[in-house]
Amino acid sequence: MPVIVCALVSAAEIYILQQSITGLVRNLIVMGIISFAAVYTCNRWINTRIAVLITGLAVVASLQAFLPDFILPIAAFAVVIAIRSESPFLGLSCLIIFAAMPFMAVERPFEYFLFYTVTGLAAIMLIYSRRKTGKYADANAIFVLVYILLYTGLIIMKRMTITPGLIIAPAVALILNVVIMEIAGYTHYTNVVKPEEDIYLNVVDPEYPLLIRLKNNNKREFKRAIHTAHYTELYAHRFGYDPVLMKGLGFYHRIGVLREDSASLAERTVGIVTEEGFPEDIVKALKEYGEAIPGEKISAEVSITIIVDTVIDNLMKEFASDRKDPDLNKFVDKTILKLFSGKDSLLKRSAIPYNDLEEIRKHLKGEKIYYDFLR
Repeated sequence: MPVIVCALVSAAEIYILQQSITGLVRNLIVMGIISFAAVYTCNRWINTRIAVLITGLAVVASLQAFLPDFILPIAAFAVVIAIRSESPFLGLSCLIIFAAMPFMAVERPFEYFLFYTVTGLAAIMLIYSRRKTGKYADANAIFVLVYILLYTGLIIMKRMTITPGLIIAPAVALILNVVIMEIAGYTHYTNVVKPEEDIYLNVVDPEYPLLIRLKNNNKREFKRAIHTAHYTELYAHRFGYDPVLMKGLGFYHRIGVLREDSASLAERTVGIVTEEGFPEDIVKALKEYGEAIPGEKISAEVSITIIVDTVIDNLMKEFASDRKDPDLNKFVDKTILKLFSGKDSLLKRSAIPYNDLEEIRKHLKGEKIYYDFLR
């Protein structure tokens, strides 16, 4: 839909403005190619709702050909797409469409197109990066500065005569840009980010019903989950990973033990957390954990969880046996080495940085007092 509409609208504009069949055919082909490339490369982020939004904003952007220059907030349109689709790449692709449509019709100089694309890119980078904070004042302030400087450099300094229209139209567009971006960002944070944060914090609460069930039904698995989560969260803070995601991995990586059926533990785990409405990131990470096999690349977050869980599980088995306590230095080294070396090693293609792995290894070897809780 966006491809067809953008091409037809652009072709109709040039015909209305110039009565040119050649221009009509040219715009039909060029805008068709531009919009198709944008939609095709970012197809994974486009659903029916986003497609309708792209089409509507593209049609509005095309009206620039009939309005005073720079009166429409093209940058804000691109930000709206980026935020609503959760993809800055789609926002950037649509920015090209929004900026190209009016200038294909009126054949403006290249600096006009450059101004729209650069300010739009700045807006996407600034506002999208703040979408999970709900605070956009500093981002908008930087955008305003970039907008004014670029407009002054590209447009005003090339004009010998400065007219009121040369100032009023872009000033109106600047205000509209800021207002629309603020509304889009705040709405997204209130309706999407904040509810997700509440869900995240809820599921990693040790008193969450699933964990209480695990505690009542299988105390060993509960202890294993609690201690794994302790370390995964600790390493998340230490190495810069998402602590809530890592804690969720630690708590629920074996929650499938609560269900007894013919499915694998991984399938049961994913089934339970999906039914519970867990955030998509945690579900995806738990799926990766359960389906991890030797020879495939495994993310750093899942790799850390596998390392910690394996060490804790093996230590619990050792402490439960009649054998004397193991030499922790040798035990931890042997356990981790087995995960990384050998033909069938699970973490042979792990994405965990070597420095992080070494720090985890040294830290686990020094946790002698904490291991008393595993007895």
